[in-house]
Amino acid sequence: MKRILFLFVFHLFTYSPFHLLMAQDAMKVLDITADRIQKAGNVKIEYKASIFAGATEKVSTSGTMWLQESKLKLEAEGVTTWYNGKTRWCYLHENKEVNIDEPSKKEMAAMNPYTFMGIYKKGFKMTVKETVLRGEAVYEVYLQAKYAKMDVKEVYVDIRKSDYQPLCIRVREDNDWQRVSILKFEGNVKLSDDFFSFPEKDYPDVLKNDMR
Repeated sequence: MKRILFLFVFHLFTYSPFHLLMAQDAMKVLDITADRIQKAGNVKIEYKASIFAGATEKVSTSGTMWLQESKLKLEAEGVTTWYNGKTRWCYLHENKEVNIDEPSKKEMAAMNPYTFMGIYKKGFKMTVKETVLRGEAVYEVYLQAKYAKMDVKEVYVDIRKSDYQPLCIRVREDNDWQRVSILKFEGNVKLSDDFFSFPEKDYPDVLKNDMR
């Protein structure tokens, strides 16, 4: 997947066909969500990500991601990625080779599902309503860019009402939609100091492509 960008915000929706939706302050609810994620510390996420052209799914992938502030490890289909805050290693299992580079913060932010915590507070119109996703009550948050020059045009985020955990994120940048379904979330995961760096001793015969 080229870019997976995670954002969400709340406002007000007055009713549903079945029951009254209590008034919510958009920024307050989002602040609570962001605060809970930050307090979760090291995070492990199992997900499925897809890109759509209209209603047609063009490509999809499943994987597991670990996060520690700006650091990241990602295991997807056939590729394992480590990022220690400066250097990125992408190991291609089939070819037994690792590509090494130093990506920009913007490029890495596109891979981090909690990038929204630094950018959600300005530049978007916001609404929210109650609905159900995968049998669970959620807030469906809709976020629309105020300015044409913004990269992200629209975002939908489904957040579980009981604990403010995001379950699904849909993002439109140009014409295509990107969807990430969060299948499992685990906080306060214990990780070693070198977890986000490529373990060279475990891959003695790997071919290295150093592009730094």
